[in-house]
Amino acid sequence: TGKVAGGAVQGDVPHTVAMLSLDNVFSAEQFTAWTASLARRIGHEVERFSVEAKLDGLAVAARYPQGRLTRLITRGDGIAGEDVSHAIGTLVGLPEKLDRPVTVEVRGEVLMTTSQFEHANEVRTAHGGQPFANPRGASAGTLRAKDRAYTVPMTFFGYGLLPLPDTGAELTEQLDTLAHSELMALAAQLGVHTAADTAVPTVTAVSVEEVLERVREIAALRAELPFGIDGIVIKADLAADQRAAGSGSRAPRWAIAYKLPAVEKITRLVGVEWNVGRTGIIAPRGV
Repeated sequence: TGKVAGGAVQGDVPHTVAMLSLDNVFSAEQFTAWTASLARRIGHEVERFSVEAKLDGLAVAARYPQGRLTRLITRGDGIAGEDVSHAIGTLVGLPEKLDRPVTVEVRGEVLMTTSQFEHANEVRTAHGGQPFANPRGASAGTLRAKDRAYTVPMTFFGYGLLPLPDTGAELTEQLDTLAHSELMALAAQLGVHTAADTAVPTVTAVSVEEVLERVREIAALRAELPFGIDGIVIKADLAADQRAAGSGSRAPRWAIAYKLPAVEKITRLVGVEWNVGRTGIIAPRGV
């Protein structure tokens, strides 16, 4: 009961630091209550927030000893993940070599953009397979697939940068003290793809009102984005505030996911099929 619910296959590669989930809020009132709770926990108002789109993909950890990508691990149960290093070289935005020979772990989200998803379905059907149902499922399945006769590209967006056991003391201290926004700037300098050059770049905000305004801006852009999002992640930007808030067994206390409503579309009901289950219950299925 103390482990993170993930949905990914539980693997046997331990994470250097647990890959936690995020707690959710669904309204401005709930978010305001969360910020008040966070302020009570750390003893003062949060000085600065980082606000970024919550990408609808699969979380992974990429390990770079001496600047070279050697291992790629899924989140799994948060404590250990599945080794998917066979996918190295297939992810747009996750370079096999950083611009500097530093030892770090990059964490981020793997997803398929709309165009990548369409291409993946063309390739999959050409090889006699059924089309993928949605980009997130397509990303998860493709990332784990080892023996397919084809490969399809996916995109990586970095959202975290942390030291490994072999990282030098100076860099470890730097990574432990930089604000989240500064870590993302450093990740971009190293050659890792982040949301910075998209229509929804990460921004910092100094008040609840500024955060909620950015939430409204991202929500308004959602339908036009070339990739899926299902919310907005709001983090205490400063490392000192994050340390003061701490983490629970399942989620950090200094970050929250502001979830957006599910996308609704108009469809046409063309028929109803009636099926009798094994217990005699008649169940309708809409077509």
